[in-house]
Amino acid sequence: MSSKTPPTPTTPSTNFGGEPLINHTPTSTVAKHTDHSLQYRRKLTHLSTTLAPLLSITSGTAHPSFPSTILHYHLLTEDQLNELAHHYHQRTPSRFSLCYPLPVVGRWHHGTTGQGEAKLEDKRRRFGRFVGLRGCESPVDGDGDEANREREQRAMELYVEGEIKRREERAWAEMTGRGKGFW
Repeated sequence: MSSKTPPTPTTPSTNFGGEPLINHTPTSTVAKHTDHSLQYRRKLTHLSTTLAPLLSITSGTAHPSFPSTILHYHLLTEDQLNELAHHYHQRTPSRFSLCYPLPVVGRWHHGTTGQGEAKLEDKRRRFGRFVGLRGCESPVDGDGDEANREREQRAMELYVEGEIKRREERAWAEMTGRGKGFW
């Protein structure tokens, strides 16, 4: 029998020369593994959450690319997001655009700073807001109070009204021949 005792969780391990190498504490390793495992399970549960499909006002159907889970939502491509926005009347303004609970039609193509084209993440966040996902709100200067929401809603309504009016005028001009220079 040896007079040396095996290392315990509080006794450091030693090399051949008797110098301590590390503080070997299996309990912290097990706790860390359990912590990672718990975080993994939570994330997996979150990503596998089923999303109820949103139905189009005009057709009464969901778009075939509508994400079935939060994971699928995060995997949407820019083309799919544009198709979804078009299906739900959010890419181009129409009389149906503001009939949805959280419309994003006025901002679909504009970047976060108001300049240039919207990036993929902007479009994903806006679509998430449109379908009611938490944490997808637009970045707001200030505290995002009710007055900001009302201003945003009014600006969107004015934008859609202006677009519809412009399209009606163009259609009328084409119908009467004014668009072709006859008048």
